[in-house]
Parts: sequence; C-alpha cells; structure tokens
Amino acid sequence: MATIQLQDAKGFLDVIHNSDDDKLQLLLDAAEDEAAQFLNVDALDEWTELPYGIVLGVLLLLQANYQAPPDDIPKLRSAAETKLMPYRIEMGV
Repeated sequence: MATIQLQDAKGFLDVIHNSDDDKLQLLLDAAEDEAAQFLNVDALDEWTELPYGIVLGVLLLLQANYQAPPDDIPKLRSAAETKLMPYRIEMGV
C-alpha cells in the first residue's frame, strides 16, 4: 500500500531511529488497510492526493497500534474514526 510515506509517519510519531522501520511499515500498511475498509474503498491510493483528514485518521490508527498506552488506544481509535467519517462512502441508513 504505502500511500503515506514511512518518514512522514515517523515524524508524526516523533520516531528518530531506524530500528523499528520494518515494524512501522507493517503497522502503517495495516492502518491504511483498516482505514480503506472503514471508508468502504478498495485502497487509499484511489485518491490522487489524500485529504488531510484521512491522513490524520491513518496516523492516529498507527499511533494506537505502535506507541499508545492501553488506556489511550480507544481514544485514538475513536479520534481516527471521527477524522475518517466525512470521507466514508455508501454508509447506508
């Protein structure tokens, strides 16, 4: 997937070392996949340029999986959902 660059994700997380790059890439890909499923799209690369709300939503999911204390995980996931919701397609009623 890799719509969001690893270096951008590391900047968001304030990660300055390279020792977790493989792990971070896996988690970033998983966060992008989760966001795409939530948005009901095949992949995030359907956009020529991702809206900032989607980027932030993905990064919040990444943060929840990489460095959040257990009590903060639901808060970060909820914030991610809030950021992603306006871009969701065919929600149904």
